[in-house]
Amino acid sequence: MEPTGLLRPRVSRETRLLLATVLISLAALWVLARMRFPDRPVTANPVPPLLTQLEPQPVFDDLASEVFQLEPKIVPALVALGVQRAGPGGGFVPDVVPALRFQTELAVAFLGTAPYSTIDGASFIGRDAGSGLAVVNVPPSGAPPPLVWLPQRLRYPRYMIATAVSPAGVSLRPVFIGPLLATDSPVWSAPVWTIPPEVVLPAGTFIFTTSGAIVGLVFEEAHGTVIVPADTVLAAAERLLTVEQKEGGTLGVDVQALTPAIGAAAAVAAGVVVTWVDPQGPAAGKLAPTDIVEALGGDAMSTPAHWRARVSRITSEETITIRIRRGGETVEVELVAAAAAAAAPADRPTLGLTLRARAPLGAEITGVEQGSIAARTGLQVGDLITRIGEVAAPTPAAVNGAFAALPDEGAVLAAVTRGDRHLVVALVKP
Repeated sequence: MEPTGLLRPRVSRETRLLLATVLISLAALWVLARMRFPDRPVTANPVPPLLTQLEPQPVFDDLASEVFQLEPKIVPALVALGVQRAGPGGGFVPDVVPALRFQTELAVAFLGTAPYSTIDGASFIGRDAGSGLAVVNVPPSGAPPPLVWLPQRLRYPRYMIATAVSPAGVSLRPVFIGPLLATDSPVWSAPVWTIPPEVVLPAGTFIFTTSGAIVGLVFEEAHGTVIVPADTVLAAAERLLTVEQKEGGTLGVDVQALTPAIGAAAAVAAGVVVTWVDPQGPAAGKLAPTDIVEALGGDAMSTPAHWRARVSRITSEETITIRIRRGGETVEVELVAAAAAAAAPADRPTLGLTLRARAPLGAEITGVEQGSIAARTGLQVGDLITRIGEVAAPTPAAVNGAFAALPDEGAVLAAVTRGDRHLVVALVKP
């Protein structure tokens, strides 16, 4: 008897196993692709681009064409900013720094903590003395600000795009960035990313991804080079638009790190040690060498870097509370900051001396800036200034004050001891 009805073809067991193996392999390939390339977007249908995602990232030579394609996307968001900044030999020298547009007519740039006189072609809005970040007005542009990079895995090594500037404008170059490590910063309000020491990038460089998203700003910390995340930089720029700019202040205090031996002797676990107090400064009679500063204005002082970052943001006549450890007791002292010394006019050499007190003898020279008035006069590291003008055994503040009080083209005589020799020099103010 003939069978009736349609016969369903039978799929062999081997075929079913093969199909199951293919499906499992595709799923495994997709999972591996997501683990290998977490920064790439997830597609709705993962099957077609699987092989594309598994391809290796472009090598350095291949990135040249990618950089060329990225220029129309990134360069309009950047400005080559001409500035006049303090030079190592005194006076001011021209420089060019990159600035990133974050609004139609506003850009943010790193100017450093050294004094500067002018910003060519742009008006100054505000500057953070602690980080050296500045906001300036720039010619309007219709270019939208770049997207901010949100990393999924910091420790994954990758190529990125770094900015370079010259008087001719802004250019881009690929750079290999190794694993990034998040670490706290005494300067910034959020963690920064430490980059390997073999990656050489100048401070102020903006970093982008190979897709054109802004990664952040290169910055020099005490422990090495870091990238400040873009959202932290932009948040700091927005704050500068709302903070009133005031004259910088000083406390007239030098500090050093708290060593284990000093900490054990003072029974203190953390802080910085006062090494010098300006006898004419705000802290005179209130702080003394060997005091341990535990907090300044409510902020813990763990290292000299924390101290410098906090003190750099003090304004003239600001009242600030310092918590110190002295003789086994904790004491709080209020100080009113004095006005910081103004920067010298452009192209005018400065005295250029770094001094430390050598009581009761005078002020010892620990540094002489190249091209400064002190260098031209012949002063050297190790010289001891025993008298300046009418002041015997002057403090460092007295030396600087005597020179600052001179009129233009005025001069003051200084007695100097150099080893077993005794000299007199004339410091002339141009």
